Amino acid sequence: MTPAARRHVVDVSIGAAYEHRVDQSLLDLCVRETLASRRLRSPRIVGVAVTDSQRVRRLNRRWRGEDEATDVLSFNTDFPGLARPDGALELGEIVIALPVAARGARARGVELADELALLTAHGVLHLLGYDHETPSEDLHMRELERTALARAGRPQAAR
Repeated sequence: MTPAARRHVVDVSIGAAYEHRVDQSLLDLCVRETLASRRLRSPRIVGVAVTDSQRVRRLNRRWRGEDEATDVLSFNTDFPGLARPDGALELGEIVIALPVAARGARARGVELADELALLTAHGVLHLLGYDHETPSEDLHMRELERTALARAGRPQAAR
């Protein structure tokens, strides 16, 4: 892990049904290295929750108006002035639906760990304000994902 990545605070929560399928340290590393790749001036706090499709579907319906489970959702909490005494800024929460991620891994022909690494980096980039609504935004976000995943030792996870 790079020195810059050590400054960030990451809280990974994995649903009990999925603990045996998810490497918590990989998700932590992907968050830290994605943040470090953006050369942020102050440390950030990010939560990652790995859960079931039903929870993600409910969140997606409530907050995005889409009644379906998606692979990853990002909820930004980066409000001005919201910082801990150590100077770390709350960035937000990433929620991953493991069953949807597993289907995505099979469809892409990659390991589940690689899919989770990609979704984690993707979610962090959304928290940082990046999007993929236009072709140029999509290309830029994929480049940022590749950089972050290479830093995390998972270049094969990139799309």
